[in-house]
Amino acid sequence: MKFVDNLRQKPFVQKVEKFFPAIAFLGGFGWDSITLGRQIDNTDLLFLLAYYTGAFILVILLSAHLEHPEGWTRERIMAAKASTGGNAPAKPAAPQTAAPAKPAAQPATAKQPAVQEAKAPSPTNAKLAAVAGKMANIAKPATTVVASKIKNVADASATKIKNAADASTAEAKKLADKIGYESMAVPKNAIVVEHRFLDREWSEVWKDRFSWMLQFLFGGMFSALVVCYFKSSGSLASLLLVIVLAALLVGNEFLKKKYESFGVSLAFFCLLGTMFMNFTIPHVVHRIGFIWFLLSTVVSFLICVGIQRLSHHKKRVLIAPAIISSLLVIAYVMNWVPPVPLVLKQQMVCQNFDRKTYSCDIDAPTFLQTLGIKLPSVHRTDSSEVYFLSSVYAPADLKAELEYRWYYMDPATGKYSLTDKISSGRMTIVGGRESGYRSFTKKKNIPAGRYNVEVAYKNGAVIGSQKFEVFEGEPPKGFARDTLR
Repeated sequence: MKFVDNLRQKPFVQKVEKFFPAIAFLGGFGWDSITLGRQIDNTDLLFLLAYYTGAFILVILLSAHLEHPEGWTRERIMAAKASTGGNAPAKPAAPQTAAPAKPAAQPATAKQPAVQEAKAPSPTNAKLAAVAGKMANIAKPATTVVASKIKNVADASATKIKNAADASTAEAKKLADKIGYESMAVPKNAIVVEHRFLDREWSEVWKDRFSWMLQFLFGGMFSALVVCYFKSSGSLASLLLVIVLAALLVGNEFLKKKYESFGVSLAFFCLLGTMFMNFTIPHVVHRIGFIWFLLSTVVSFLICVGIQRLSHHKKRVLIAPAIISSLLVIAYVMNWVPPVPLVLKQQMVCQNFDRKTYSCDIDAPTFLQTLGIKLPSVHRTDSSEVYFLSSVYAPADLKAELEYRWYYMDPATGKYSLTDKISSGRMTIVGGRESGYRSFTKKKNIPAGRYNVEVAYKNGAVIGSQKFEVFEGEPPKGFARDTLR
């Protein structure tokens, strides 16, 4: 450890250390892009479930708070009894003060009349007076010694009390650093409350640890969900949700201190829970659709309600999760949520289609078309049919109905308008094929012009789309035979 400490003191290492969070962020996101971007398997889902479970536990721990700050549980009273030898700490008694000493008897003064002044003192009285004088002389130094001893005893008692108080404070701090209690001192208005694990105040050390771990888990979930939802986003509207998730992924790197607030951590947990369940449930039930998204939203929100009730926080902490859940349902109805876990793998527009091999004739692409700068083209000859082919990946055994939406661009306005929605039984995909489930749609005798065909979940969000141009006659570079994998 000394070697590491010395190494961290070097200026070069201190400069590099500043980039460690960014390197870790980019490394994690890059790994997710490579692995999850290729294919999702059960191991990836288990990792996401582990992240979600860990976040669930940490949000519960961060919800801890002193519901009754003046409370004193029976368990802590028993512990106090044990530490004080069987006497429970009571309310601080009023400080005791020393009663002022009564003034000593004053010697007789000259003003006091002497008894039998005229009479001469007898020998007995003279002896008694001499003894009294000697005793008075002895009492004066004795009183001084006793007072000094009393003062020394009082000073020693005060020192012991101060040392005991310092030791008690040190033990309380040590306990706070170890298990999270802020203080073991009994307030003056202490009341006995029922013991609850979450009825406590974590120390700053533990708050920092919990928020750091929560930031890590939230970051892992954001990273994976951004990749998964991006793969399924086929429209600008659904891409906006991915952009929001990506912004939160970046912002997560700066929100560690904010996660100490139970309301903030609960809101993020609700959002991630809904998006995680919406992605995971189709792998379990082999179905997608509004009912399953609604189930994801409701379950995630109810889990947040359970955490709130467990922690005895006020219900206002549920306002943000309720708003987030409502907005997500509205976004799904508006087809702004990508239809995860469906992913468009490949698409092409062609003619002379062979259904057995899924091969057809395409226009030999030009250099600009290869770069994606110019739209693909179809040169229709002899009134041949124009086919649009696609392959959509889905998890094993998942069934989903697809539809193809044909849009035609009006040359006068330059805007695309919907002309056809095509769906049939053969467009019900069955997941499991790595290259995706293949299906097609066709149009006959379509006029020349620009088209846009969307591949979408039936009555749902768009998975992908393709724009192309239709021409009459022969293509400049001829035809090429291609096959949909």
